[in-house]
Formats: sequence, C-alpha cells, structure tokens
Amino acid sequence: MKKLLLPLILVAPLAAQSFEVGLNVSRQQYPSITEIGLMKVEPQDKTVVAGRFGYALVDLGPALFQVTAVYQPKVDTDVQVNGVTSSTQLGQEYWGVGAMFNFKALVAVGAGVEYRSEKLSTPGLSTTYGRPWARVNAGYAFPSPLVKPFIGIEVAAPLTKKDYNDSLGSEDILKSLAPKLQVGVYGGIRF
Repeated sequence: MKKLLLPLILVAPLAAQSFEVGLNVSRQQYPSITEIGLMKVEPQDKTVVAGRFGYALVDLGPALFQVTAVYQPKVDTDVQVNGVTSSTQLGQEYWGVGAMFNFKALVAVGAGVEYRSEKLSTPGLSTTYGRPWARVNAGYAFPSPLVKPFIGIEVAAPLTKKDYNDSLGSEDILKSLAPKLQVGVYGGIRF
C-alpha cells in the first residue's frame, strides 16, 4: 500500500490542474512611418486569429495562475504609401509563451506577460523580432460539470518597440512596422 500511496500523492496535483484551449480573434494595429523621405508608410489594421493553450499551475478558489503557449499563422496586411495602397504587403506571424494570473469572480479579470517571436516579412526580406508583450483580459466562464466554456475580451501591447530613424537597416525598418496593439475576443474551453 505504501508503494502505491507515494506515486498517487505525487501525481494528484497534476490531475487537479486544468487545461485551456482557445482562439483569439483580434484586431491588430500597426504604427505608421512618416519620415521616409517624402513618403508616409502606413500598414493597415488587420483581423488575426491565434490559437492558445494554457495549463494552470495553481487553481485555488478565485486564483488561477497558468502558463500559456500561443501561435498565430502568417497574415498579410496592406500597406499604404502616401494614402495609396501599395502592391507590397507586410507579412506577420508569431509564436509565444507566457504566464497569466486570473482572479475568478462573476467576471474574471486577468493580467500577464508573454514573450513573442514575431516573423515580419515583405517580398524578398524577412526578420524575426523577439519582444515581451503585456496582456489584460476580462471574461466569463459558463458553469458546467465537465468542461467550462468561456468567452472574454483581451487587450495586448508590446513592452518594447523599435522606433524608425534614417540610420536603420532594412530588417530594423521591418521591426519598426511591427504591431503596436491587439484588441479582441477570446473564447474556448477549460477542462
């Protein structure tokens, strides 16, 4: 009996943890550059969809602390130059890992950080931009016995950014066009 009891005690906390799988549909905003000679370069806002997986390390009472992993496939956004849509598009995709703390009440609220590795590209040029993002959310989980569907709103913004200046190389110019804000709806299930 003692041989069976120790493994059960060690595995029990893992069985009590909750997993989360969800989709985030958000509007992504980009900065504009007005200092390239006489040109004003403006990537247009884009709706993106990202999948997220979460694993709760602590789920006690109203407190939920989880680690997350996220992936957004490549999307291309139109770029306007001096108000005219260019034939060149800005491509962007990312993967990220992070941590999130949620306080569960009637409306759950949460905050967290995420490291994102963003791949930015235009025809013939691409670069990877790693930077931290902050996330805040508010949502509601529907009570059910087996799985808990949830829905909420989320806002995310990078904690660092590359500002444009005339001495930047091509890859750094791409980084200066990286997203500056995401606002969206997040939903999924916890089990």
